[in-house]
Amino acid sequence: MIDAVQQIKDRLSILDVVASYVELHKAGKNYKGKSPFSNERTPSFYVSPERGMYYCFSTNQGGDMFTFVETMEGVDFKGALKILAEKAGVELVPISPEKQTEQERLYAVLEAAAVYFEEQRKKHEMVDAYLQNRGVTPMTSARWRLGFAPGPPSGWRLLREALLQQKFTDDEMLRAGLIKQTDAGKAPYDVFRNRVMFPLFDQGGRVVAFSGRTIESGDDIPKYVNSPETILYKKSELLFGYDKAKSGIRKLDFSLIVEGQFDVVLAHQAGYSNTVAVSGTALTLHHVQVLERLSKNVVLALDSDRAGIAAMHKAASLMLARGFEVKVAALP
Repeated sequence: MIDAVQQIKDRLSILDVVASYVELHKAGKNYKGKSPFSNERTPSFYVSPERGMYYCFSTNQGGDMFTFVETMEGVDFKGALKILAEKAGVELVPISPEKQTEQERLYAVLEAAAVYFEEQRKKHEMVDAYLQNRGVTPMTSARWRLGFAPGPPSGWRLLREALLQQKFTDDEMLRAGLIKQTDAGKAPYDVFRNRVMFPLFDQGGRVVAFSGRTIESGDDIPKYVNSPETILYKKSELLFGYDKAKSGIRKLDFSLIVEGQFDVVLAHQAGYSNTVAVSGTALTLHHVQVLERLSKNVVLALDSDRAGIAAMHKAASLMLARGFEVKVAALP
């Protein structure tokens, strides 16, 4: 149920909901209109997209989109949830107690992995040296909880062994995308080895996945390895850095979209607290809808190679179709 509420809030803004009942007009950062709860001549009903709230001065009541639908439709919370789920295209699936426990265990094992990676970064001085050589300060490393996943020659199952000691199971690690199965008879091994680790956070700041950047060289070594999709992580829905960029996007009234994790971290470090990036996929409609709730202004600062230019065209087309004001940063 909690997941459904968050999905609805991700896909709908309070303006989407209220505007279907009330004629609204821009009033500074807010919108105003005549109260739907009383027969008034002078508009005293205000909607704040920034806060996701409304308030009616004529009747002294307010709330969020769920409260509004409850009042307008005369339903309880479950009724409002059903109405808004249909509007947002969210499927309401009853979550059993067993399922809730499963999700909480996955959050727990991912958090434990993040702590392990952070501890390993502090133990391996060459990792901090690598990060500082890339321009990342120790304070920034700590803020973004950057880590390190050790691997061969020390071992292929170091994270797995550490998590087993904390009473997590192989099944939980597999479902969280932290280990991989091997041939019959062999123990599962770590997905991430010898990599600088970037935790991926959901909008509430909880770790849901990882992206690992290799510190080795070689044509046969992929530069990045990302977590597989899980029940907690959908790459078409997650924007890297969004949990930290929300207030910056509201304050600066535009979002800055860059290419990857290092770009996001360094942009925030430089003061651009409105920076986000997609992770392992092109920009999707869901990403656009998430950003739309905060600002309809965007600057694209993607790579200037052929792939980056193609990605910019696709992203710009998607956003322009939603009424965004789109600008492109010219990169040397």
